Amino acid sequence: MKIYTQIGDDGTVTAFSTCSTADVQVEAQVTGPLYPEKLSGYKLEPDNTGVNHLVFDEEQFKAHVKQEQEAAALAEAEAKLAEVSRDALLAGVDDEVALTMTCLYPEWQAGQEYKTGNRLRFGDGGFIKVLQDHKSQADWLPDATPSLYAVIADPAIEWPEWEQRYGENPYMAGDKVTFEGERYICKRDNVSHSPEELPDAWEKAE
Repeated sequence: MKIYTQIGDDGTVTAFSTCSTADVQVEAQVTGPLYPEKLSGYKLEPDNTGVNHLVFDEEQFKAHVKQEQEAAALAEAEAKLAEVSRDALLAGVDDEVALTMTCLYPEWQAGQEYKTGNRLRFGDGGFIKVLQDHKSQADWLPDATPSLYAVIADPAIEWPEWEQRYGENPYMAGDKVTFEGERYICKRDNVSHSPEELPDAWEKAE
């Protein structure tokens, strides 16, 4: 049977067809069945009259498959290294720097295992930090569970809205907030209650 082939730079067959086209035009003879799924195992061997014969080489095919598998494994390893390096970089910067590149952080999702210190996007432009290890749940939304998440406020906002804080993220002396339209300055460390709940811990700004 006459067949037409395309030859790669390394001399192996990269395509074959029963019709000649601009790309598939090297003529060859073939006997027996063809296996398109094993294309990389075929090569052309001319006989003593100069006629090309399409021949399948099992060892060539196995070597090509091994090469492809090694290339895929290398690409996967490099992608994983890039991911790990990126995660390490994102975890290593402070909150102020993280705020300048929030789009690089993952969005909060239910059903995820979060670790203390993880930073996430949430809602419409929100940026939060995980306060304790836990598995997220749909009924534990970040804006409703201050014991698990804290909003990372933009330092450019001098008087951010007061928020309920617990655990490792309480208000400290000197922190400024806006509460019910009024501005307050925290008077002592480790304050988790609002100016209304704990007025002695806050001083209304002039």
